Amino acid sequence: MTPPYRSLPTLQALRCFEAAGRLGSFSLAAEEMCITHSAISHQIRGLEEAIGQPLFLRQGNRMALTEVGRTLLAETRRALDYLSHAYAVAHEAAIPRPAVLNLAVQIGLMEHWLMPRLSELARRLDGVALRIRSLPDLSEACADDVDVALVYGTGEVPGMISEKIAEEEVFPVCSPGFLERHPAISLERMHEAPLLLHSRVTWNLWLERAGLPIVYPQQSIMLDDVALTVRGALAGQGIAMARSLLVRDYLADGSLVRLFELSVPGIFSYHLACRSREIRERYRATLDWICGMAQPAAGGS
Repeated sequence: MTPPYRSLPTLQALRCFEAAGRLGSFSLAAEEMCITHSAISHQIRGLEEAIGQPLFLRQGNRMALTEVGRTLLAETRRALDYLSHAYAVAHEAAIPRPAVLNLAVQIGLMEHWLMPRLSELARRLDGVALRIRSLPDLSEACADDVDVALVYGTGEVPGMISEKIAEEEVFPVCSPGFLERHPAISLERMHEAPLLLHSRVTWNLWLERAGLPIVYPQQSIMLDDVALTVRGALAGQGIAMARSLLVRDYLADGSLVRLFELSVPGIFSYHLACRSREIRERYRATLDWICGMAQPAAGGS
């Protein structure tokens, strides 16, 4: 049985008809398609003969569509749009996609540690595009398209292979300006200073180690991400209980100062998680660099 589309007009004829119907002029259609006026007329005449009815009527200087012509034009446009879309999809699929590393990072790690190292990370990827997705603090659940994740937590990243890359310690920090406005800060007078709280558990551990009562000043502010407590400390808004990795650069350049020598171990650790062993091996050099940079300052900044 002969397929029904064997009797269809050529694609060139349909394109000529669509242009002439849209523009209302054979001359303009010929100009748009870079062919002659007679070529447009020939193609449309062939369509009219195949259909057995006229598609255009001359009205002054315009070629007006007949009722049959208007119906055919609407369907022709729909068909050409569909073919154009199908071709674009096929063409896109045939083009090799550039390699992309989808990296998930908790917001605090991204803002206060990885961001200053972003250009170096991109350089080490050597042409592989980098797409970063942020995670809330302590969140270890990643979208299915994430290749690698950098998190502070238990290391139990669902669906990914995780490795511990660094331990953590925490201690109070503030800005030099805040310290100037509160020169009498001491262990005994901590309860008088505004605190920027994120995890009360960590504060409790530090206060307990310092031999202080576990109380919080009325002017303390509770924030829902450690990134905000560090940002608040930088802005001189209070004292933050900081993770050493997140404030390493700020302590080095003097943007923040450490208040006391006392520190406590972090409740969790830093982990690098990969979707598969193949991904870990493919980006081994770059990921090993990240792991090295997360080590204490003696091993890298």
